[in-house]
Amino acid sequence: MKGIQELITHLDREREVVIQAHDFPDHDAVASAYALASLLANNGIASILCYGGEIQSNSLGEAINLLQIPITSSSNVKISENAQILVVDGFLGNSNMAGLPGEIVGVIDHHSPPSEPDCKYWDIREHYGSCSTILYEYYKISKCELTRSIATALLMGLMMDTGFMTRGVSPVDLEAFSTLFGLADWQSGARLLRNSLSLNDLAVFREAINSCIVADDFCFVPIQKECSPEVMALVADFFLGMREIHFVVVLEPERDEYRLSVRSEDLFRPCDVIIRRAVEGIGAGGGHVHMGGGSIPRDLFPGEEGLRKRFMAAMGKE
Repeated sequence: MKGIQELITHLDREREVVIQAHDFPDHDAVASAYALASLLANNGIASILCYGGEIQSNSLGEAINLLQIPITSSSNVKISENAQILVVDGFLGNSNMAGLPGEIVGVIDHHSPPSEPDCKYWDIREHYGSCSTILYEYYKISKCELTRSIATALLMGLMMDTGFMTRGVSPVDLEAFSTLFGLADWQSGARLLRNSLSLNDLAVFREAINSCIVADDFCFVPIQKECSPEVMALVADFFLGMREIHFVVVLEPERDEYRLSVRSEDLFRPCDVIIRRAVEGIGAGGGHVHMGGGSIPRDLFPGEEGLRKRFMAAMGKE
């Protein structure tokens, strides 16, 4: 099984190392970057942690402060043209992965990529519920100590990406949860995850309820109010919690593009496959079986009804 020692064999200790999480990162991406940086530090390799965009999740911002995770926007750091980039919780060429100077040396992810990565090292485990679980295994194999701070971050990443251990959970995710729970400050982590909404977000849910369109077990939710990816995901989870609904698409405008948050309870309609079919030729997207996301540039957006029909066709419901 791949691990930190194999990754290190592909790194030049004389060159700068940058660990990159996806743009507008979530708990899983930040936790994975933090854990990987600590493993590299244990092997005498310093690294810079960064992401494109900004932190849009209040609970993630609080977690970064609480755990003192040294991560910042790529716009705040100067990166060498000779830097070695390690991508976590994302894949090459994705629209939510900012381009950075340097060479992409490695990719660690749990999403299904559109093609095999073209880099020296890659470790993609699509059947894992979170990227945090992969980093947990790196620690397990290396026998490095999991500090309380890192264990808490990884536990939060795992819980968030699996919907509190209710979707896409593999046996190794259960093992990771059991071990991390005993090492982490789980009370603080759970509190931050549970309290990720504010009263200001109620307007988004109100609009979503009023605008949703249901056809059989498919729910299409166009909203106009700007909101964070975290709130979009919670809106999608809210509708998926209804017994009649098994596939949800939430649509929201964001500056120069439209963003999508997608959820599925049907193994025969995996999110990553359906998203790519639906936005082919007009946008980009991906994810895994139970959850995914995507984006469509405004100049290619087919309209709300046009996009809804594209998803219907992608699911064979024309």
